[in-house]
Amino acid sequence: MISTWHKIIFGDCRDMREIPDGSIHLMVTSPPYYNAPFDYPDLFKSYDELLELMRAFAKELFRVMAPGRIAAFVTEDLLQRRKVR
Repeated sequence: MISTWHKIIFGDCRDMREIPDGSIHLMVTSPPYYNAPFDYPDLFKSYDELLELMRAFAKELFRVMAPGRIAAFVTEDLLQRRKVR
C-alpha cells in the first residue's frame, strides 16, 4: 500500500518553498478571473499583470508536480467590462 499525506498551506502560489520538488500528485485550483466583479473586483491593474501571476505560478507548479501527475484548473469565460455607447 502507498502511504499518503495531506497538507493545506495558505500562502502565495508564486512561492511554494514549503513543498518539495516533484512531490504533488494532484492539484486543483480556481485562479482569480481577470475583471471578475463578484470575487476580486479590480484585483489586477491590467491583463498583463494577471498573465505574470499565472506565469510565476506555472513555474512553481512545474517544480512541485510529480512527473505525469494531474493539474486541474477550474476556469470560466473571460469577463470583460464593456463601454455602453
